[in-house]
Amino acid sequence: GGSGTLGHAIVSTAVAEAWDCSFTIYSRSEHRQAQMRAKYPQFRYVLGDVRDYDRLAAAVAGHDLVIHAAALKHIELGDEQPDECFGINCQGSANIIRACIAHGIRRCIAISTDKAARSVTGYGASKLIMEKLFQAAPTDPTVFTITRYGNVIASNGSVVNVWRQMLERDGFVTATDPDMTRFWLTTAQAVKLIELTADQPPNTIVIPRLPSLSMRAMAQYMLPDADFHYTGMRTNEKRHEDLLAPEEARAAELDSDTRAPWGFYRLWPGARPDTGLHEGYSSAAPQHTLTRAELTE
Repeated sequence: GGSGTLGHAIVSTAVAEAWDCSFTIYSRSEHRQAQMRAKYPQFRYVLGDVRDYDRLAAAVAGHDLVIHAAALKHIELGDEQPDECFGINCQGSANIIRACIAHGIRRCIAISTDKAARSVTGYGASKLIMEKLFQAAPTDPTVFTITRYGNVIASNGSVVNVWRQMLERDGFVTATDPDMTRFWLTTAQAVKLIELTADQPPNTIVIPRLPSLSMRAMAQYMLPDADFHYTGMRTNEKRHEDLLAPEEARAAELDSDTRAPWGFYRLWPGARPDTGLHEGYSSAAPQHTLTRAELTE
């Protein structure tokens, strides 16, 4: 997934901050790779699919760190074609684990989503399986960790971009439910979370406490003059998202690391002693609600 939104953010941060490293960008889209190569010609680019184990393993060999950002993340496609969703998100993740172990990679970080908590879609279920695979992986020679977060503002497929496209094409915006709430973060915050996750114990999930915002407020802040047509929630939609389900909270601990502005939960694998946390973390009751100024910035 190296030529996606997150891959671009990681590489641009590394270049801006002069990280002492190099990158191999492994992804399926030749168009996106060509665009990225034109901007960052100093790195290595390999076209490939995470379902192709041999090609993936050859690309992974010789590296210190692997960041697994590849996914089929389109909700409707994941439900309509669950075999593709399973192949990329589950079998592809298993291939990455296998390739990292085979080549002695020091650490591998997987990118998960709030859709994995209390999942109701094929996409969310497939990312939950990915989390379980990473949490069950051996801890030697590779340390496997995960970060689970919400919606990245202005990423590929982000609601803001979709709404703007609708407005330009149709003159109005179609949305489902104005009272839905979602967690939001910037690409820069996502990169910081990956840096934080690189320091964590094996098989843990890093879950940041993030601000949330309702779709009604998002519409008022971003497109105040647009005509919105609300159609009602789909059967596979939740009004509010969970970053940490109540059922998971007993195996989580809260950390106040400053790299996550509002702190983060560290979710341990398997059965753990009760940590005293019994409430989940929902976008309906966030640590912080985004203001208009914060969202615009």
